[in-house]
Amino acid sequence: MMQVCVRRGVLCSLRRALSVRCLSAAPAPQIDSDGGVAAVPDHVLSIADQICALSLHETGQLTKLLKERLGIGDIAMAAPAAAAAPASDTQEVEPEPVVEEKTSFDVKLLGIDSSMKIKLIKAIKESMPELNLVAAKKLVESAPCTLREKVPKADAEALKAKLTELGGDVSLE
Repeated sequence: MMQVCVRRGVLCSLRRALSVRCLSAAPAPQIDSDGGVAAVPDHVLSIADQICALSLHETGQLTKLLKERLGIGDIAMAAPAAAAAPASDTQEVEPEPVVEEKTSFDVKLLGIDSSMKIKLIKAIKESMPELNLVAAKKLVESAPCTLREKVPKADAEALKAKLTELGGDVSLE
């Protein structure tokens, strides 16, 4: 009885119709693309039978090994509609994916120059009016910390430049 091995799509002859694996010791019949019988060497039939006897895990290992030895890369499977489309002489150039530029940033104070600490505290108080002097001092002394979240790019870069000039180690994330 000839059946297709469900896991591999390989034609195998099976002794038992309900077998989960292709366990046939009998060689598979030779079928060419025209539906007729073609002569296949015995050693090729032997290899095909051995492949049919492999488990799914072993088949994956064999595939990986053969790809490495033969220098074959992963081939993307084309959609059936795309495979049926006629080939054109001109190659279509795929547009490069558009990388979205970040529009909002988190301003983080990573460290400070202790000699410029007072000027840095005043600058943070000016840029963050909701803080009083004591809160600005605690914020500077607790570095590394996040100063502002979701700030527009221009404002974040301006704040970074100002604080870096006054001895702060600032990053935008």
